[in-house]
Amino acid sequence: MKKNKILIIGFGNMGLSHYKSFIKKDFIIHIVEKSINEKIKNVKKNKLFNKKIFVFQKLPYKQKYLLTISSTPSKIRFALIKKFFETNQTKFLLLEKFCFFSISQFNEFKKKMDHQTKTFINSWGYILAKKSALKSKLKKFKVVCYVKEGNLLANITHLFHFFNYLNNKKSIKSFSDSNSKIIKNITRKSYDELSATIKVEDIDKNEMIIQTKKKMNDLITFFVIQKYPNINFKLSIKKNNTIHFYRFGIKKEEITFPFSSKTSYIFLTKLIKNNFNFMPSFENDYELSKMLLRKLKVKIP
Repeated sequence: MKKNKILIIGFGNMGLSHYKSFIKKDFIIHIVEKSINEKIKNVKKNKLFNKKIFVFQKLPYKQKYLLTISSTPSKIRFALIKKFFETNQTKFLLLEKFCFFSISQFNEFKKKMDHQTKTFINSWGYILAKKSALKSKLKKFKVVCYVKEGNLLANITHLFHFFNYLNNKKSIKSFSDSNSKIIKNITRKSYDELSATIKVEDIDKNEMIIQTKKKMNDLITFFVIQKYPNINFKLSIKKNNTIHFYRFGIKKEEITFPFSSKTSYIFLTKLIKNNFNFMPSFENDYELSKMLLRKLKVKIP
């Protein structure tokens, strides 16, 4: 039986994480990376190299894939995907957030290329919200989210996906930001970061407030609050990637969550079962990302 092929475009930390999720399964893996970096050198040491792992410095030509993953920066992603579809086909496409660099690119993809594949967004926001097991209990609620300064834009779509899961994908009615200040991104030089307080409200008046803080022990902390019935839930993402869950101030669970590897593995499971519940599709993300791009006048990650 012919093996399914997976293509990974871009082989930095994210590309490597995706690779690790798929390597032990029965797939042929094609990797596109323009330069031979240390990660590629380590891949070549794998005993499966030249049998099921192939590295190219250019996009393939006239190939058919089960899944194509773009783990490149947003700035170059659209051009690469456009070029890919000129001669190649893929049943599924997995994009990092922000999918594209500008609203015009989102619109062009939606108009010209979205019909050629089923596109999903790699997000841990939905997964953590589902893990909280709160959805069925929520009626009218508020999410308060504190983010360590320097990490807002890198995670903002995840935060919106968290809220989007809890409110059953209801449309955003209002979006406002205050105390906004563009700051230099120390760890990721390709884009700026933002210090701000952001408030959103959906059509049912559920709220999410996101606030950056300079001094935080955690990377991100979520509070989900509801008066009737009374709910007081806290989720803290620690610097070592462990996550602590609290209900009414009592710690209920602690899990280790290597985000990129975990989401890749979950997507793989959904791919095999052909069941993509709780995985944000491009259609889900389309209006959300355009809204963020329109409101946040900064360089996009």
